[in-house]
Amino acid sequence: MKYSIVKNDYDESKKIAEELSNLLISKKWILDNKNPNYIFVIGGDGTFLKAAELFNNILEEVIFVPIKSGGIGFYTNHNRISDIKDILNNIEKQEPIEISVLEANDYKVINEIKIINNLRPLEVDVLIDGELLETFRGTGLVFSTSGGSTGFAKSHNGAVIIDENNIFQMLEIAAVSNNNFRTLNAPVIFSRKHKVEVVITKPNDVEIIVDSRKCKLPANNSIKIQLSDKNIKLISKNSEKLTKTRILNYIFTTNKSYN
Repeated sequence: MKYSIVKNDYDESKKIAEELSNLLISKKWILDNKNPNYIFVIGGDGTFLKAAELFNNILEEVIFVPIKSGGIGFYTNHNRISDIKDILNNIEKQEPIEISVLEANDYKVINEIKIINNLRPLEVDVLIDGELLETFRGTGLVFSTSGGSTGFAKSHNGAVIIDENNIFQMLEIAAVSNNNFRTLNAPVIFSRKHKVEVVITKPNDVEIIVDSRKCKLPANNSIKIQLSDKNIKLISKNSEKLTKTRILNYIFTTNKSYN
């Protein structure tokens, strides 16, 4: 088996990475940072997004094994280093959890894609399956996955999506609203069958941000967004215990009465 390790900079994570490397070497695994079969992610969700960026071109071909070490973890809050020996002993027999990914032109989006203009109102046309929904003017638009719905989208009054794989949403940021111009100005929920196109009519100073990285504006000023037909895969020893509801309860609420 070929593997790669992506970790954050905490001392605890470095220690876990060293312990994991020794264990993998003892089991004859081969380090391969270009085309691994398994990617071990040690850290929180920021580290997971870093790993997804590093291997964006082969996301659907690899399996992630997240190990919680610091930070908030929706993607990584599944395994501890104490679980890894059990996972490695049966790794080929374990059924991975699947997480939906957005396709935005050539990019794979784990959390969200932001189309923004911080200097002047963004002006775009939004089409659903080729039909005009609206002409938008404002600071920006955000399209988030289920996993991304608890991050930037939630902080801008988006919906928290429980469904893991079949829904994504669009949010407007600071939409222009006056007697002469209005937009829908509400979260829009899309299913797997929907294809959204954002046509940027005034591209000057527009930024495209996919998860944590800034991307180039497409030459035709058009961004086509839909759920990918291939999900990313991760292995979780505790998938039955750590449902999304439980993680939401733990991170965002003060109601801890249920076991």
